[in-house]
Amino acid sequence: MFFGGAELSVLSTPGFAVVVFAQVLYPTATPLAGSAAIVAGSVALAAFRADSPDVGDWPRRSELTTMPLRMTYFSVLFFLASIGVSYVAVTLDALWLTPLGAVVQVAGLAAFPAAYHAVHGEPVQKPVQRV
Repeated sequence: MFFGGAELSVLSTPGFAVVVFAQVLYPTATPLAGSAAIVAGSVALAAFRADSPDVGDWPRRSELTTMPLRMTYFSVLFFLASIGVSYVAVTLDALWLTPLGAVVQVAGLAAFPAAYHAVHGEPVQKPVQRV
């Protein structure tokens, strides 16, 4: 789980930076949705990389050619999971919806192998496998 959280945190840094400044729009909802997204995303990323459940082949963390895609994808996903969910929660006046940030993050991470395959095809190196 540590490596999932580290990968997600590092590659989502541009999204985090935008959310830090955008959270003034929804100061009560954004921290809740963003926290739920990063915690659930860290656990989900670790599980997906371990093929539990199998959502497709993930590229190795060392594939530097995939960094632009992963950084963009993870940043946009975190932005949607935090600011997008905050917008919905505040608009509907239902802060209890903020945990949906976790659902958006996990669903988006589950779809990443399909996005990766669409852009890069098969993983450049041997795909991540459970040892």
